[in-house]
Amino acid sequence: MSDETPLEGWLGALAEIGEALGGDEPVLDLLDRVARTACTLLGYDFCAVFLPDRDGRALTIQGSYGLSADYIAQVNASRPILLDVRGNEEAPTSLAFRSGDVVTLEDIQLVPDFTWGGVAREQGYRALISAPLRRSGTVVGALNGYRTAPHRFDRAEITLVTTLASQVAIALATAQLRAQEQATIRELRRAEEVHTLLMATALRGEGVAGVAEALAALLDRAVLIEDVYHEVLAEADWTEPSTQDRLVTDVTLEGAPVARIHVATGGSEDPGLSGLDVRAVEHATVVTALELLRARTAAEVEQRIRGSLVSDLLASDSENVNEFLDRARRLGWDLAGGQCLIAVRPATERMLAATDRFVAGAASRPLAALHRGDLVLVWPAQAGSAVDIAGRMIETFSATGIVERAMAAVSPVVAAGDLPASFSTVRGALDLAGERTDSAVIDLNEITVAHLLLQLDDPRRLRAFATAVLGRAADYDRTRSTELLHTARVLVDHDMDRRAAAIALHLHPNTVAQRVRRLEELTGLDLARPADLLQLTAALTVSQIAALHQPHRAPGRSAAR
Repeated sequence: MSDETPLEGWLGALAEIGEALGGDEPVLDLLDRVARTACTLLGYDFCAVFLPDRDGRALTIQGSYGLSADYIAQVNASRPILLDVRGNEEAPTSLAFRSGDVVTLEDIQLVPDFTWGGVAREQGYRALISAPLRRSGTVVGALNGYRTAPHRFDRAEITLVTTLASQVAIALATAQLRAQEQATIRELRRAEEVHTLLMATALRGEGVAGVAEALAALLDRAVLIEDVYHEVLAEADWTEPSTQDRLVTDVTLEGAPVARIHVATGGSEDPGLSGLDVRAVEHATVVTALELLRARTAAEVEQRIRGSLVSDLLASDSENVNEFLDRARRLGWDLAGGQCLIAVRPATERMLAATDRFVAGAASRPLAALHRGDLVLVWPAQAGSAVDIAGRMIETFSATGIVERAMAAVSPVVAAGDLPASFSTVRGALDLAGERTDSAVIDLNEITVAHLLLQLDDPRRLRAFATAVLGRAADYDRTRSTELLHTARVLVDHDMDRRAAAIALHLHPNTVAQRVRRLEELTGLDLARPADLLQLTAALTVSQIAALHQPHRAPGRSAAR
């Protein structure tokens, strides 16, 4: 370009750039327009606009005219202009950006050991000028002009390039500001969409499952919502990605985490979650907390109702049972037919919640509640095998880590009026099994001596029999702090194998033999005789069952002494 360039051409070109600022042209398209204008006004063969990358460590070509796509890709990907390079290896563009001064090279081939000579030859230029883009005293980029032949850049041309660079900086700032404003508008609209969709989900009462579906639709990603015990509350398209491929956000109530939202991330083509996406997840945690609070409140109300029903049912008698059945029916439980009673020990609120989820799909609605320290389930006979249900419940409790082990007792099918007596029997069965260290289901449909004795409603007769057989041995244990009866129980439990009993008692087998001889002397029994062994076994069982009828004494070893 020379002094022969009409002023009108410059003014028209700058006006064209200014007009573009008022439109919706993307920033990169505007930079291409600037590069083309520079070539037209100044007679360059090609031109480029360089901007810093996100890390501010290199300059890359963001707008150009006349440069080949291969050259741009090579510079940006393989040969970016690093800003921390100094000396002979520093690129002219980096020097202009760093110093804030225009840098010119009249003939690259005359510069010895020019690092960028190979790239220049590939693109086919001999001369270049690099003008810094200044905005508010800060260099924000560089405008480069290239000529295929050697060229001397005089003062007038440098002034024109500097003027154009100033206009480019203004245009760039305006375009970037407009792009930011448009991005903010899009974010606000998106935020409103997120708020509207999630709040609509909450208002419609779609629960945690609705939140998962809505969030998955908003983010176009798989979503999992689980409680703090890793039990799944809801999921949408979840396929268990690896731990590092998810965003995990806590859901809190009253300052404590009650659940977690997992959003799938990762993958070679995944752009990652935007700031708005993260805010959508945070918004979803609030809605999830509201849904969990609503569910918790409803569950607490229902649990109180069920607890009251179970308490009244197991305390009712035949005279008011019909009145109770009408009350239960009005609340949604039909107890008119045959029922089984399932009691599980230990019992916790979490076990009750897990039981509710476990039996949610039952054909007939069971009645479950915590009662007198046990988890009690009134199971309709037509809903399937109560023994199978009890076994699967215990397996679920163990598999999910709610408890390490649990014991369940299942009564025979009875009418509602007979459930109080059944409850006494199943509790007694759990008491008798109190020392077991494994999970098990006690089926009271299986007739055993213990099961029959548990149904006997006269503890005085039980204690009389136990005292007649074991009285002297019990007195001996009590006055001398020995454990003859406990040793006898362990021996019976180990099929009269004295060595196995000794291991269980942490004793020498000779000590077990000595205790057995003392027991035989005190009771007059000979355990080698089947009839005497049967009498001892029955008396030990009876003494345990009799002790269950004494609420001030805990069943177990102390009651047997």
